[in-house]
Amino acid sequence: MEATSTNETLVSLRSVTRSVILPDQQQLHILRGIDLEVQSGDHTAIVGRSGCGKSTLLNLLGLLDVPTSGDLEFLGQPADRLSSNARARLRGSTVGFVFQQFNLLPGRSALDNVITPLFYAHGREFWRRRELAMDMLDRVGLAERAHTMPNMLSGGEQQRVAIARALVRRPRLILADEPTGALDVETGQAVMALLDTVATETAAALVTITHDTNVAALARACYRLDSGVLSPLAVAETAGVSA
Repeated sequence: MEATSTNETLVSLRSVTRSVILPDQQQLHILRGIDLEVQSGDHTAIVGRSGCGKSTLLNLLGLLDVPTSGDLEFLGQPADRLSSNARARLRGSTVGFVFQQFNLLPGRSALDNVITPLFYAHGREFWRRRELAMDMLDRVGLAERAHTMPNMLSGGEQQRVAIARALVRRPRLILADEPTGALDVETGQAVMALLDTVATETAAALVTITHDTNVAALARACYRLDSGVLSPLAVAETAGVSA
């Protein structure tokens, strides 16, 4: 896989807020005035405690949701002007998600799990889906486990299958939500090194949402999310962040 040299802005958030109406009609403010720009090739970590709004921010970055107010542009297109179907198409072709829970399909082999996103592809990508999935499994070191069921894989192997599934369509933006939360420290470090390597090779942007300061320290840009407010954080400061 070859990297490109462009530093294109993938996602831009300006004064973005996200609120929900509670059953008692009170408004809950989850995100407050978020400013963030993600360019191709970036590796960004967003650190915060549980309940601070990290997953809500990830949903916005991945076009799973739209802001309550403010401006969110994805590849230069205002998100609030895109239909839900248009957002889904753009998300499917451009964004790869890696979650703490591996979310692998039970009863399906590692290869079948990685192939799944390619059923939504078109042209040669669709017809070459098995070859592409095998190539990606090989890339994450699991070619020999291609026909193994998820329940026969270790936690680290399951996460690598999930990474292969997220990357098989060569997304330009990789969103990792607590990707090491279910892994031991050594395996988690190996998983993050793999994500960073593949993202670097393809010039994809990698955004890691985490409470783990060790994971955050691997990024090249860090932010802290606290009570819905996002602020820059020097990488060296991550050791002092309480999660």
